Amino acid sequence: MAANLLDVDNLSVSFTTEAGEARVLDAVSFSIARGETLGLVGESGCGKSVTSLALMRLLPQPSGHITGGDIRLDGDSLLKKSIRDMHAIRGPRIGMIFQDAMTALNPVKRIREQLKESLTLHGQKLSKAAIQARCIELLGDVGIPEPALRLDDYPHQLSGGMRQRVMIAMALAGDPDLLIADEPTTALDVTVQAQILSLIQSIQAAHGMAVIFITHDLGVVEPLCQRVAVMYAGRIVETAPAQALFRDPKHPYTQGLLNSIPRLDREPLTPLPTIEGLVPSALNMPNGCRFAPRCPRATDRCTAEAPSMQTTSDRTLACHEVSL
Repeated sequence: MAANLLDVDNLSVSFTTEAGEARVLDAVSFSIARGETLGLVGESGCGKSVTSLALMRLLPQPSGHITGGDIRLDGDSLLKKSIRDMHAIRGPRIGMIFQDAMTALNPVKRIREQLKESLTLHGQKLSKAAIQARCIELLGDVGIPEPALRLDDYPHQLSGGMRQRVMIAMALAGDPDLLIADEPTTALDVTVQAQILSLIQSIQAAHGMAVIFITHDLGVVEPLCQRVAVMYAGRIVETAPAQALFRDPKHPYTQGLLNSIPRLDREPLTPLPTIEGLVPSALNMPNGCRFAPRCPRATDRCTAEAPSMQTTSDRTLACHEVSL
């Protein structure tokens, strides 16, 4: 059995567009151990959701394609699996909470039908009564009150928090080894967000799952994740244990993300620090370090030469100006 549950090695993904080939992921590498929570963070457009879809082999077709690297689950390459084989892996081995529950759920199907599909499409051969009982159990596990009644609701009849709980229930239906949570608290108010995060933690503890938690909100990462991978413009620029990353961020991009978090100990009415500029287009990536056009520490070397990955026992860093 492999040491890690999941290993991603130099994963590259491109999309064919009318404007040309867009290389959205470029040599992305990370791993996750059994029972571990890995935070994958970065601004919108950095490639976090594309990474999750690539792991599930669910890239939009025919435009999206994996152009290099490997994805290994328990040492077994997922890129060598057939569509039928991947169908057996999605759900029972890897579950996913998709972004934006209102659009991810089918608006014209009752919750019962959507949960039933999650159970039956992945090989669980249950009787009608057993499916009913399992659906009620799943909704109860994610904290939905009166779960038997909620089965007959449509998504629009549920609140945002309850829709997200249904998405979590569907992701857990196959009792997966790995749960990918793609922005599971987006568009939820702070109270419901805290409830969802607490729910994911309690479910992980009960099931012993590994979790990849994808977010742009670093405020939720430190208490939830053991390790963090920071992504920028389709590349991993830094990985570290969560506490070490928050205590001593190395990469200028990581520093910028952390500095932009509102803090109570700042002087009132002080302008919030920002990272100037935008994430570059995948069709027109800068030469050298992709963060160089926005980096306050960039030199001529940064704009001309892509940094290699520095590695220690617990951290990685891609930066010319900072050493581990």
